[in-house]
Amino acid sequence: MALLQWKKDQVIHQEGDPVKELEIVISGRIRMKKGDSFITLNAGSIIGMAEVPGKNYGYTYIAAEDAATYAYPYNDYLDVDKLLAVNQKIAPTITSQTILNSNYFYQVLLASYENVKKRYAKICESQKEYPMLCAEVGEKADLFPGLSEIKPPPQTLTVPQWLAKFALSVNENDERFKSTIYSMGPDICGGFIHIARDLMVAVRDNLVGIREYEAFLDKNAGAFEIAIDTLKAKKKAIDSGDAADAMPPMNNILGRVLMYAKVDDATVKEVNGAMEEYKRHSDRGGSSDEIRAARRKLAKVYYPVYEAALLRYFGDNDAPPEIRMFFMFGFIDETICTEEEIRRLYGFAQAYRPDPDHRILTIAEWLFEVYQMHVEPSRNEFDQDWPTYLRDSRISGDITEAQEAKMLKDAKARLHFEIQNLFTIGNRMTFGRISSFNPIFDDCNVMAPLDKAYVSHERVREELDRIRSMDYRIFFREERFSKPELNINQIPIHKEVLPYVILMPNVGARCVLWQEIEGKKRTSPGRMLFPIFMTDDLTDHVSRVCGEFRWEMCKTEQGIHWNDIHDPSLTSEYTDYLQFFKKNSMLNADYKDRVKKQLQKANNNYRVVFVTDYLTYIKYESRAALRLNKVARDILFKYCPFGKEYRSALSSNPQYEAHIGKYTNKVSQHARPIQLVIKKLEHDEIPVPKELTHELEYLTM
Repeated sequence: MALLQWKKDQVIHQEGDPVKELEIVISGRIRMKKGDSFITLNAGSIIGMAEVPGKNYGYTYIAAEDAATYAYPYNDYLDVDKLLAVNQKIAPTITSQTILNSNYFYQVLLASYENVKKRYAKICESQKEYPMLCAEVGEKADLFPGLSEIKPPPQTLTVPQWLAKFALSVNENDERFKSTIYSMGPDICGGFIHIARDLMVAVRDNLVGIREYEAFLDKNAGAFEIAIDTLKAKKKAIDSGDAADAMPPMNNILGRVLMYAKVDDATVKEVNGAMEEYKRHSDRGGSSDEIRAARRKLAKVYYPVYEAALLRYFGDNDAPPEIRMFFMFGFIDETICTEEEIRRLYGFAQAYRPDPDHRILTIAEWLFEVYQMHVEPSRNEFDQDWPTYLRDSRISGDITEAQEAKMLKDAKARLHFEIQNLFTIGNRMTFGRISSFNPIFDDCNVMAPLDKAYVSHERVREELDRIRSMDYRIFFREERFSKPELNINQIPIHKEVLPYVILMPNVGARCVLWQEIEGKKRTSPGRMLFPIFMTDDLTDHVSRVCGEFRWEMCKTEQGIHWNDIHDPSLTSEYTDYLQFFKKNSMLNADYKDRVKKQLQKANNNYRVVFVTDYLTYIKYESRAALRLNKVARDILFKYCPFGKEYRSALSSNPQYEAHIGKYTNKVSQHARPIQLVIKKLEHDEIPVPKELTHELEYLTM
């Protein structure tokens, strides 16, 4: 035994030093520290209880004030008993302090665990916020590869709960224990101290894991966290007006757009006149005949200017920000917007980065694809594609055969066709309020904060992924796979073909399915139109448009038999169900009345009824909140089965148990021939075609 004196802030043991002794704190206080966490050891505490004899210190011990300790050799856990034997008078105090310290220690662990869980949750939430923050401050989003490696912390701690509860209960009865049990001798005290030590060791092991996890987060997410904090600080500065110079002056926007488009003087005069007439009305969003006429006149001159500006923009790698704001949002006049709205539009335009998968595009990006002949123009309002439209124009005598052949590959003619049809009509449809449609950005149409309404491609992808996780087959198309040299003939396989989503430059309230395929090729991507600012619930609208896609895709695949019940399909079975619901013995009177009201509300449009039921299926039935009748549920699950996660959650539900069982058997039947082919190829040491492995993955989704 040796008496040691310590000055305030003096290091007693450094983390990493070898453990050789136990020390009783005689006076003063000692701080036991690791990272930013610490507990204070008062007089009567034992330094080293959380350490392993013969190993290295896992904590640093520092004198919080002038202190004194008695040191004892520590070569084995049983040395604690020897320490108590020679300090019998203060054994109750030592025991009390050790139990108290073990509880403090456990609380430090709980706090550390909560902190890493909150940090992980914050990183996940920040990943969702990041694109919008970049847009709001006008910066381009960077890539942080380490984020893909991030995993959540352990779901539970490995500290035995009985041990923690026992130590807490003993500590809560500390006074009674000191006056009774602890005074019965050092052996009893030793038992309690060993229990407290076991708790401390378990806590220490968990803290080591938490520190390692924190280091893992630092490595993979540290740079991202700094970027998020920087963006938030910049946003705060912008919001408070401290960064007013972040956006260049925005004045005479219409003049700048007209100058950029290089339109003739007559067009300039016509556009300026239409805008002045429109701005004279105080109720620009109203429904009077005068303002509706003014809006129509403005729309008439808007699209030719947009087209002329686009043709220049396609060859311009450094267009001014106000021109990009015009193309993305229809921003054309600063006097009918608030300063805050202009700043938001500027931030969104500056931060915008194209979708890396090239499936979610602004209207300007889409029109460029058409102009470059990377994609075919969309069908017009009469369901004619570009070749069909030209052929009909030739037949009607509007163009000659030579003109038809020339226009088929004419980039400007294709662009004009797309603007006159998909853009002009789609812009109005996604706006959602046909009678008050206005192609330009106007404050009177802003019904929600722009940062909440902005439809970024990250947000679109998140919504589509949500649908794909529930209705996992929605975008898969069936093909036939053959490889005669491997004796593989006509095996049906499925390939996912994601749709194009085109963001229309308006503040709208509706998503639209423009076409389910391109031309007549059934394995081509569909085309959906979303407003770039959505004033309604985007989640519901994406579900609805996916329901429309389901219906139209089935009609396309079935052709003239789409409503023929002798050729079972989603559309034929749903049509049969709605046509003959009154005679359906599986529906009681209440359900029949509901179906009748559904049809009346939908004007007997079967597609509308199906889409409504599909939304219910996705929104409620997927969560076991049953809203559909049995017939509708049977058809939907048969043709739109839920993904694995949702099937698992519903497997014990009586309404779905039988469906999931049938589904599993059917999938097993489809998978077996493929498994046999793969097994044979592997036996013969022949590389397995990726199409077959992908099909097995599809069948188990």
